[in-house]
Amino acid sequence: MDLLDKLESKITLALETVELLNMENDDLKLEVEQLKSKVESLDAQKQDWENKVNNMLGQFETEVTELQQQQAANY
Repeated sequence: MDLLDKLESKITLALETVELLNMENDDLKLEVEQLKSKVESLDAQKQDWENKVNNMLGQFETEVTELQQQQAANY
């Protein structure tokens, strides 16, 4: 009977371990989804900033070209 008690104890421990691992897995899946959402948000912010910087560079280039044309016209 002692052998059966030990076996039952090991089976119970194994089931509890599996349950804990499943709960941890669920938590990790949730964390991964949250991180994916954060990455998407940061990618969108990055794209916005890239667009702003490119627009500013375009304006800068336009102003430089206009100044060069004005200087050439004055000489």
